[in-house]
This record gives sequence, C-alpha cells and structure tokens, in this order.
Amino acid sequence: MIHTSAPAKLILFGEHASRHGKPSIVFAIDQRMHVFLKPRDDDQIIINSPDMGIENAKYPCERPEHVVGAIKIFMEETSSKGGLEITTKSEMKQGFGTSGAVVVATLGALNEYFKTNLDREKIYRLGYKTIQEVQGYGSGIDIASSTYGGIIRFIKGEVPEEIPFKEFPVVVGNTGLKIGSKPIIEKVKILEKKYPEVLDPIYEKIGNITTRAIDAFKENDLETVGQLMNINHGLLYAIGVSSDILEKLVFASRTAGASGAKLSGAGVGDNMIALAPEKIKDVADAIKKAGGEPTIAKIDEGLRVEKE
Repeated sequence: MIHTSAPAKLILFGEHASRHGKPSIVFAIDQRMHVFLKPRDDDQIIINSPDMGIENAKYPCERPEHVVGAIKIFMEETSSKGGLEITTKSEMKQGFGTSGAVVVATLGALNEYFKTNLDREKIYRLGYKTIQEVQGYGSGIDIASSTYGGIIRFIKGEVPEEIPFKEFPVVVGNTGLKIGSKPIIEKVKILEKKYPEVLDPIYEKIGNITTRAIDAFKENDLETVGQLMNINHGLLYAIGVSSDILEKLVFASRTAGASGAKLSGAGVGDNMIALAPEKIKDVADAIKKAGGEPTIAKIDEGLRVEKE
C-alpha cells in the first residue's frame, strides 16, 4: 500500500491583492490530508472518502470531485492506466485548504504508484490544473502550500519560493463560520469597479507589506512581522472582508499579548492568525473566551510519502 499526505495551509499576507499580481505569503501547518492507495486485480478505480460518506465509488464519479479531478488530470498527463483503490482520511479543520491538500496527496500517491517521477513543480502544475477544472477558479495558492510546505512566497503563474525562518509561534482562531470565498471575492470586485482609485493603492500597500515581511522573516524579526500583520488586517477591514467575530478574535489576541493578529484567507469567516512569541497559551485562551476555537499551530513540510 502507498500512503501519502499533504498539509493544511493558511495565508499570512496578500489576501485579495494577489488577484492583482501582488505577492502572498502562505504557510503549511501540522494538520494533514492522508491518501492511501492499493492496487486492484482488475482495471477499475475505486474511491473511498469516509469523511464525506463516500464508499466504493467507481471512477469516473461526481464525488469526491477533487479526488476525481486529480485522477483524471494525472491519467491524461501521464497516459497511465490500471486498476487501483484510493481512500482519503482527513485530520484537517474547516477553512484550512482541504481541497488543495487532497488534490496534492492524490497526485503524490498516483505518482508513487505509477513511478512517473514527477517533481514537485510538476505536481504543483497538475494540482493547479485540477483546481481550475474542478472549481473554475482559484489562484493555486492552496496547491502550492500543500506541495512545497514551510513558509513560501507565492505569485500566481510563478514557481513558489521558500522563505527561510527560524521560528513562527502562531495560534489560529477558527470563527466557526464557513462562508465560500467566491461570493466574498465577487463583493470585493464590485468595490474595485466603483472605487478603483481607492482599492488599487490599497492592493499596492498590501504588496509592499508582503515584500517587507519576507525581509523580516529572513532577519528573524518577528516584531516587524507582527506589526505588518496588524497593518495588513486594517487594510483588509477597509475593503470589507472582516466581520464582528473576526474583529473580536483579533482584538482579544492583541489584548492577551499577541504581537500581530489578522484574518486569514478571503475573510468574513473561517480563520484568523495571531503571532504570539511569548504569550502563546494566553492568546489561545483569549481566543477561546472570545468565542473562537484556538489551535496552536506548527509549520509543517509539504507533500510526503509516509513510511508504513
């Protein structure tokens, strides 16, 4: 049996500005999506996703769509054939990039099984192609983080770049709200059309913040990273993608001693991030008291083949 896994992801800098060619910073954390693959004696492909209530689904099938999409793209690109059974198992929480992780882990398992020797860049490219075909939109940032792991600089269309770091002690606060990113993005696009002279400079500033944060990571200057997180959050609030619960969790984190706190991702729901070098437990407790679900996160590696 082949066992692969890929990590969850969170965006640290660059939300919404990334659609306009600005860089983002994204990092992988220690929650993983697992894929198990074993051969079959026939030519059928069977998919099991217990977390989604899917058992013995025969490919091609409608669900789980991201696994089906990854198989389709892989088979087309590599001309591979053969029967197999794929089972997925998630240890990831809501809003942590499940779709990207399962695509990457599936591609990794197929690559290992068929011995196609695809490198990480090729897996990333196939993963991005899968997301586009399945969802019809997406920058590929989830795929990049799940493939490469660590902390990376991301610009759509470019090969992700690893950002060196010594430590990054963060607490993630989940709001409990699950809101799709697409309607949020559409709402922001309306503002962009109405106030381009306002939104364009904001995106320029977010791009500048991201670039400055990369330099701060290289110097292990977490104080500056935290300050830049606070500024970035203010700009995201200005374009209307925060919410009462996000503001409550961000404020509680800062009051408890976080050097920086901001929303992560498209906004409104899902997660926020607090940088807490000296007060990590205090910040986690504050997030919980404020109505969020805290997770003390560790940076994790990207796609890997697990040893059974």
